[in-house]
Amino acid sequence: MIKAERTPGFLHLLRMSGGAPWLHMCIRHRETESYLSSAAGLDNLISAAMVSEDTRSRLRVHGQGVMVLLKAMRLRADGVGHPEDMVSMRIWIDEGRVITTREEDVDPILELAEDISQGRGPATPGDFLCDLIEVHLAEASEQVEKLEDGVDLISNMLVHHQTEAACPSMANTQTAISGFLRHLGPQRAVLQKLTTLVVPPLNTNHRGRLEDHLNQLLRLLETLVNLRDRIDILSDRASRIQERQLNQSSYVFAVVSTIFLPLNFVTGLFGANLLGLPFADATNGFWVLVGLCLLMSVGLVAVFRWFKWL
Repeated sequence: MIKAERTPGFLHLLRMSGGAPWLHMCIRHRETESYLSSAAGLDNLISAAMVSEDTRSRLRVHGQGVMVLLKAMRLRADGVGHPEDMVSMRIWIDEGRVITTREEDVDPILELAEDISQGRGPATPGDFLCDLIEVHLAEASEQVEKLEDGVDLISNMLVHHQTEAACPSMANTQTAISGFLRHLGPQRAVLQKLTTLVVPPLNTNHRGRLEDHLNQLLRLLETLVNLRDRIDILSDRASRIQERQLNQSSYVFAVVSTIFLPLNFVTGLFGANLLGLPFADATNGFWVLVGLCLLMSVGLVAVFRWFKWL
Protein backbone atom coordinates (compact mmCIF):
# COMPACT_ATOMS: atom_id res chain seq x y z
CA MET A 1 0.00 0.00 0.00
CA ILE A 2 3.05 2.26 0.17
CA LYS A 3 2.78 2.57 -3.60
CA ALA A 4 -0.45 4.52 -3.06
CA GLU A 5 1.54 7.45 -1.72
CA ARG A 6 2.83 8.07 -5.24
CA THR A 7 -0.67 8.19 -6.80
CA PRO A 8 -2.50 11.54 -7.29
CA GLY A 9 -5.53 10.35 -5.33
CA PHE A 10 -3.56 9.58 -2.17
CA LEU A 11 -4.75 11.40 0.97
CA HIS A 12 -3.22 9.54 3.89
CA LEU A 13 -1.92 6.17 5.04
CA LEU A 14 -2.29 5.63 8.78
CA ARG A 15 -1.62 2.56 10.87
CA MET A 16 -4.04 1.53 13.58
CA SER A 17 -2.82 0.41 17.00
CA GLY A 18 -3.39 -3.23 16.03
CA GLY A 19 -1.06 -2.85 13.06
CA ALA A 20 -3.64 -2.78 10.23
CA PRO A 21 -3.10 0.06 7.71
CA TRP A 22 -5.80 2.53 6.70
CA LEU A 23 -5.50 3.97 3.21
CA HIS A 24 -7.64 6.99 2.38
CA MET A 25 -7.95 8.18 -1.24
CA CYS A 26 -9.84 10.76 -3.31
CA ILE A 27 -12.22 9.64 -6.06
CA ARG A 28 -11.67 12.79 -8.12
CA HIS A 29 -8.47 11.33 -9.62
CA ARG A 30 -8.75 8.73 -12.37
CA GLU A 31 -5.72 6.89 -11.03
CA THR A 32 -7.58 6.00 -7.84
CA GLU A 33 -9.80 3.37 -9.48
CA SER A 34 -6.91 1.78 -11.36
CA TYR A 35 -4.87 1.60 -8.15
CA LEU A 36 -7.76 -0.03 -6.26
CA SER A 37 -8.33 -2.67 -8.91
CA SER A 38 -4.66 -3.41 -9.63
CA ALA A 39 -2.30 -2.63 -6.77
CA ALA A 40 -4.91 -3.01 -4.00
CA GLY A 41 -6.39 -6.09 -5.65
CA LEU A 42 -10.05 -5.18 -5.22
CA ASP A 43 -12.70 -6.65 -7.49
CA ASN A 44 -13.60 -4.43 -10.46
CA LEU A 45 -17.17 -3.99 -9.22
CA ILE A 46 -15.90 -3.02 -5.79
CA SER A 47 -13.37 -0.58 -7.28
CA ALA A 48 -16.04 1.02 -9.47
CA ALA A 49 -18.39 1.43 -6.48
CA MET A 50 -15.60 2.93 -4.36
CA VAL A 51 -15.08 5.77 -6.86
CA SER A 52 -18.67 6.28 -8.00
CA GLU A 53 -19.95 9.82 -7.37
CA ASP A 54 -23.64 8.96 -7.12
CA THR A 55 -23.90 6.28 -4.46
CA ARG A 56 -26.68 4.89 -2.32
CA SER A 57 -26.15 3.32 1.09
CA ARG A 58 -25.53 -0.38 0.48
CA LEU A 59 -23.27 -3.31 1.28
CA ARG A 60 -21.39 -5.82 -0.83
CA VAL A 61 -19.43 -8.86 0.34
CA HIS A 62 -16.56 -10.16 -1.78
CA GLY A 63 -14.30 -12.95 -0.67
CA GLN A 64 -13.02 -12.29 2.85
CA GLY A 65 -13.89 -8.61 2.84
CA VAL A 66 -16.91 -6.31 2.80
CA MET A 67 -17.63 -2.95 1.18
CA VAL A 68 -19.94 -0.54 2.99
CA LEU A 69 -21.37 2.65 1.49
CA LEU A 70 -23.08 5.07 3.87
CA LYS A 71 -24.24 8.68 3.74
CA ALA A 72 -22.63 10.80 6.47
CA MET A 73 -22.88 14.34 7.77
CA ARG A 74 -20.69 17.21 6.73
CA LEU A 75 -21.33 20.06 9.14
CA ARG A 76 -21.14 23.67 8.09
CA ALA A 77 -19.33 26.38 10.02
CA ASP A 78 -22.48 27.04 12.08
CA GLY A 79 -22.45 23.45 13.34
CA VAL A 80 -25.80 22.69 11.73
CA GLY A 81 -26.15 19.67 9.49
CA HIS A 82 -28.18 19.83 6.33
CA PRO A 83 -29.41 16.86 4.30
CA GLU A 84 -27.84 18.27 1.15
CA ASP A 85 -24.49 18.11 2.97
CA MET A 86 -24.68 14.36 3.51
CA VAL A 87 -22.05 12.73 1.30
CA SER A 88 -20.93 9.16 0.83
CA MET A 89 -18.47 7.27 2.98
CA ARG A 90 -17.00 4.38 0.98
CA ILE A 91 -15.32 1.76 3.14
CA TRP A 92 -13.61 -1.52 2.31
CA ILE A 93 -12.42 -3.72 5.16
CA ASP A 94 -10.85 -7.12 5.20
CA GLU A 95 -8.89 -8.95 7.87
CA GLY A 96 -5.70 -6.95 7.42
CA ARG A 97 -6.55 -3.47 6.09
CA VAL A 98 -9.00 -0.63 5.65
CA ILE A 99 -9.45 1.35 2.43
CA THR A 100 -11.71 4.39 2.24
CA THR A 101 -12.41 6.87 -0.55
CA ARG A 102 -14.15 10.22 -0.53
CA GLU A 103 -15.42 12.95 -2.82
CA GLU A 104 -15.55 15.42 0.08
CA ASP A 105 -14.40 15.20 3.68
CA VAL A 106 -16.98 14.05 6.21
CA ASP A 107 -16.74 14.52 9.94
CA PRO A 108 -16.60 10.83 11.00
CA ILE A 109 -13.59 10.17 8.75
CA LEU A 110 -11.81 13.32 9.96
CA GLU A 111 -12.48 12.45 13.60
CA LEU A 112 -11.15 8.90 13.26
CA ALA A 113 -8.07 10.13 11.37
CA GLU A 114 -7.29 12.53 14.21
CA ASP A 115 -7.76 9.81 16.85
CA ILE A 116 -5.50 7.34 15.04
CA SER A 117 -2.85 10.00 14.45
CA GLN A 118 -2.76 10.60 18.20
CA GLY A 119 -2.50 6.91 19.05
CA ARG A 120 -6.14 6.44 19.98
CA GLY A 121 -9.08 5.07 18.04
CA PRO A 122 -9.75 1.63 16.54
CA ALA A 123 -7.23 -1.22 16.64
CA THR A 124 -8.62 -3.49 13.92
CA PRO A 125 -10.60 -3.08 10.67
CA GLY A 126 -13.72 -4.35 12.45
CA ASP A 127 -13.23 -1.78 15.21
CA PHE A 128 -12.74 0.89 12.53
CA LEU A 129 -16.10 0.16 10.91
CA CYS A 130 -17.93 0.09 14.26
CA ASP A 131 -16.29 3.32 15.44
CA LEU A 132 -17.03 5.05 12.14
CA ILE A 133 -20.73 4.15 12.30
CA GLU A 134 -20.83 5.18 15.96
CA VAL A 135 -19.45 8.66 15.23
CA HIS A 136 -21.76 9.00 12.22
CA LEU A 137 -24.90 8.12 14.22
CA ALA A 138 -23.83 10.35 17.12
CA GLU A 139 -23.71 13.35 14.80
CA ALA A 140 -27.02 12.40 13.20
CA SER A 141 -28.58 12.07 16.67
CA GLU A 142 -27.39 15.55 17.61
CA GLN A 143 -28.96 17.03 14.49
CA VAL A 144 -32.24 15.18 15.07
CA GLU A 145 -32.34 16.57 18.61
CA LYS A 146 -31.99 20.06 17.15
CA LEU A 147 -34.90 19.29 14.84
CA GLU A 148 -36.97 18.21 17.86
CA ASP A 149 -36.18 21.50 19.60
CA GLY A 150 -37.12 23.35 16.41
CA VAL A 151 -40.49 21.59 16.19
CA ASP A 152 -41.18 22.42 19.86
CA LEU A 153 -40.37 26.07 19.13
CA ILE A 154 -42.72 26.09 16.12
CA SER A 155 -45.48 24.60 18.25
CA ASN A 156 -44.97 27.34 20.86
CA MET A 157 -45.12 30.01 18.13
CA LEU A 158 -48.44 28.68 16.89
CA VAL A 159 -49.85 28.66 20.42
CA HIS A 160 -49.27 32.43 20.39
CA HIS A 161 -50.52 32.70 16.77
CA GLN A 162 -47.11 33.80 15.47
CA THR A 163 -47.68 32.29 12.04
CA GLU A 164 -45.42 34.72 10.19
CA ALA A 165 -42.40 33.46 12.17
CA ALA A 166 -43.50 29.82 12.31
CA CYS A 167 -44.19 29.15 8.63
CA PRO A 168 -40.60 29.69 7.30
CA SER A 169 -39.18 27.56 10.13
CA MET A 170 -41.77 24.90 9.41
CA ALA A 171 -40.82 24.72 5.74
CA ASN A 172 -37.10 24.43 6.55
CA THR A 173 -37.78 21.74 9.14
CA GLN A 174 -39.93 19.74 6.72
CA THR A 175 -37.12 19.85 4.15
CA ALA A 176 -34.54 18.72 6.72
CA ILE A 177 -36.69 15.85 7.99
CA SER A 178 -37.37 14.65 4.47
CA GLY A 179 -33.66 14.75 3.64
CA PHE A 180 -32.60 12.85 6.73
CA LEU A 181 -35.22 10.16 6.13
CA ARG A 182 -34.08 9.83 2.52
CA HIS A 183 -30.44 9.33 3.50
CA LEU A 184 -30.78 7.44 6.78
CA GLY A 185 -33.60 5.12 5.71
CA PRO A 186 -31.51 2.90 3.38
CA GLN A 187 -28.86 2.51 6.08
CA ARG A 188 -31.23 0.33 8.10
CA ALA A 189 -30.89 -2.52 5.61
CA VAL A 190 -27.09 -2.12 5.62
CA LEU A 191 -26.82 -2.37 9.40
CA GLN A 192 -29.28 -5.26 9.53
CA LYS A 193 -27.10 -7.19 7.12
CA LEU A 194 -23.91 -6.32 9.02
CA THR A 195 -25.33 -7.67 12.29
CA THR A 196 -25.65 -11.14 10.73
CA LEU A 197 -22.60 -11.06 8.48
CA VAL A 198 -19.90 -13.65 9.15
CA VAL A 199 -16.61 -12.47 7.61
CA PRO A 200 -13.09 -12.44 9.11
CA PRO A 201 -12.98 -8.65 9.86
CA LEU A 202 -16.12 -8.87 12.02
CA ASN A 203 -16.26 -10.95 15.18
CA THR A 204 -19.03 -11.53 17.71
CA ASN A 205 -18.18 -8.35 19.61
CA HIS A 206 -18.38 -6.29 16.42
CA ARG A 207 -21.74 -7.76 15.51
CA GLY A 208 -23.02 -6.91 19.00
CA ARG A 209 -21.85 -3.31 18.61
CA LEU A 210 -23.44 -3.11 15.16
CA GLU A 211 -26.71 -4.36 16.61
CA ASP A 212 -26.61 -1.50 19.12
CA HIS A 213 -25.96 0.91 16.24
CA LEU A 214 -28.92 -0.56 14.37
CA ASN A 215 -31.19 0.05 17.37
CA GLN A 216 -29.94 3.63 17.57
CA LEU A 217 -30.65 4.14 13.87
CA LEU A 218 -34.15 2.69 14.25
CA ARG A 219 -34.84 5.11 17.10
CA LEU A 220 -33.65 7.99 14.92
CA LEU A 221 -35.92 6.92 12.08
CA GLU A 222 -38.90 6.57 14.44
CA THR A 223 -38.18 10.04 15.83
CA LEU A 224 -37.96 11.52 12.34
CA VAL A 225 -41.25 9.93 11.31
CA ASN A 226 -42.87 11.28 14.49
CA LEU A 227 -41.45 14.75 13.78
CA ARG A 228 -42.77 14.59 10.22
CA ASP A 229 -46.25 13.77 11.54
CA ARG A 230 -46.04 16.59 14.09
CA ILE A 231 -45.01 19.06 11.40
CA ASP A 232 -47.99 17.99 9.26
CA ILE A 233 -50.31 18.62 12.21
CA LEU A 234 -48.69 21.98 12.94
CA SER A 235 -48.95 22.92 9.27
CA ASP A 236 -52.71 22.24 9.35
CA ARG A 237 -53.00 24.28 12.55
CA ALA A 238 -51.12 27.18 10.97
CA SER A 239 -53.41 27.05 7.93
CA ARG A 240 -56.50 27.18 10.14
CA ILE A 241 -55.09 30.10 12.14
CA GLN A 242 -54.29 32.04 8.97
CA GLU A 243 -57.72 31.23 7.55
CA ARG A 244 -59.39 32.41 10.76
CA GLN A 245 -57.35 35.63 10.75
CA LEU A 246 -58.28 36.24 7.12
CA ASN A 247 -61.96 35.63 7.85
CA GLN A 248 -61.86 38.03 10.79
CA SER A 249 -60.21 40.71 8.66
CA SER A 250 -62.77 40.19 5.90
CA TYR A 251 -65.60 40.34 8.42
CA VAL A 252 -64.37 43.62 9.92
CA PHE A 253 -63.97 45.07 6.44
CA ALA A 254 -67.52 44.01 5.53
CA VAL A 255 -68.96 45.55 8.72
CA VAL A 256 -67.15 48.85 8.20
CA SER A 257 -68.25 48.92 4.55
CA THR A 258 -71.85 48.26 5.57
CA ILE A 259 -71.79 51.13 8.08
CA PHE A 260 -70.29 53.63 5.67
CA LEU A 261 -72.32 52.62 2.61
CA PRO A 262 -75.52 54.52 3.60
CA LEU A 263 -73.40 57.47 4.76
CA ASN A 264 -71.79 57.63 1.34
CA PHE A 265 -75.23 57.55 -0.24
CA VAL A 266 -76.53 60.40 1.93
CA THR A 267 -73.47 62.60 1.44
CA GLY A 268 -73.47 61.88 -2.29
CA LEU A 269 -77.14 62.74 -2.52
CA PHE A 270 -76.74 66.02 -0.67
CA GLY A 271 -73.68 66.83 -2.74
CA ALA A 272 -75.79 67.11 -5.93
CA ASN A 273 -75.93 70.68 -7.29
CA LEU A 274 -79.69 70.80 -7.71
CA LEU A 275 -82.31 73.21 -6.43
CA GLY A 276 -84.72 72.07 -3.76
CA LEU A 277 -82.25 70.07 -1.61
CA PRO A 278 -83.28 70.07 2.10
CA PHE A 279 -81.31 72.45 4.36
CA ALA A 280 -79.74 74.10 1.30
CA ASP A 281 -80.69 77.56 2.60
CA ALA A 282 -80.43 76.76 6.30
CA THR A 283 -77.60 78.39 8.23
CA ASN A 284 -76.97 75.22 10.26
CA GLY A 285 -77.76 72.82 7.42
CA PHE A 286 -74.28 71.30 7.36
CA TRP A 287 -74.34 70.48 11.06
CA VAL A 288 -77.82 69.02 10.74
CA LEU A 289 -76.54 66.68 8.01
CA VAL A 290 -73.54 65.73 10.16
CA GLY A 291 -75.86 64.98 13.06
CA LEU A 292 -78.09 62.81 10.90
CA CYS A 293 -75.04 60.88 9.65
CA LEU A 294 -73.85 60.32 13.23
CA LEU A 295 -77.29 59.15 14.31
CA MET A 296 -77.41 56.78 11.35
CA SER A 297 -73.95 55.38 12.22
CA VAL A 298 -74.88 54.89 15.88
CA GLY A 299 -78.14 53.21 14.82
CA LEU A 300 -76.36 50.80 12.50
CA VAL A 301 -73.81 49.92 15.22
CA ALA A 302 -76.68 49.33 17.67
CA VAL A 303 -78.44 47.03 15.19
CA PHE A 304 -75.20 45.08 14.63
CA ARG A 305 -74.73 44.74 18.39
CA TRP A 306 -78.36 43.63 18.81
CA PHE A 307 -77.87 40.78 16.32
CA LYS A 308 -74.44 40.05 17.86
CA TRP A 309 -72.64 40.75 14.61
CA LEU A 310 -70.18 42.93 16.55
